Amino acid sequence: MGHRRTILYRAGRYVTELLIQQLPTDRVFHNLHHTINVMQGALKIGKAEGLTEQELEIVMLAAWFHDTGHIKTYTGHEQVSIAIARDWLTTEGYPQDQIDTVLRCIEVTTMPQRPTNKIEAVMCDADLYHLSFNTYDHYQEMLREEWRRELGIEVSDEDWNKQNDAFLQSHQYFTKYGQEVLECRKSI
Repeated sequence: MGHRRTILYRAGRYVTELLIQQLPTDRVFHNLHHTINVMQGALKIGKAEGLTEQELEIVMLAAWFHDTGHIKTYTGHEQVSIAIARDWLTTEGYPQDQIDTVLRCIEVTTMPQRPTNKIEAVMCDADLYHLSFNTYDHYQEMLREEWRRELGIEVSDEDWNKQNDAFLQSHQYFTKYGQEVLECRKSI
């Protein structure tokens, strides 16, 4: 337990500093706040799904690093996030087999998500944890603004609402917790 707290604490400090210092200011959605939400979701969903301490550590490390690639690029940021996580975890002396699992958890957050096991499913559900928040409208507006700034995508209110409604209708959580708890909140 002590080692887990230590590595997670160090990862949290590293990622926090990295995002504060290097994240472009136009990232109004994919930022430290989102990363912390994903971390909290990973812990809550992971515990509900009965992940072991080691699995929780892995998914929480993946949550910390999953969007760090945004410091370099918007499109394809997952591959940059994987490289950042790999370098940091290797420098920390983290076991290679566990590094591989962390990296796979980051990779499966690429849309469309396709997890192949429980730990990956937890990570995918944590990445979209905000869909279940009663403040979802705020998050979708931040994403819309980020797309406008970063990708030059201008969408009318009507089209944006249609796109969001379609996404919420088609999205499915992968974990039992996601399906039984988060899905219900998403529909509110």
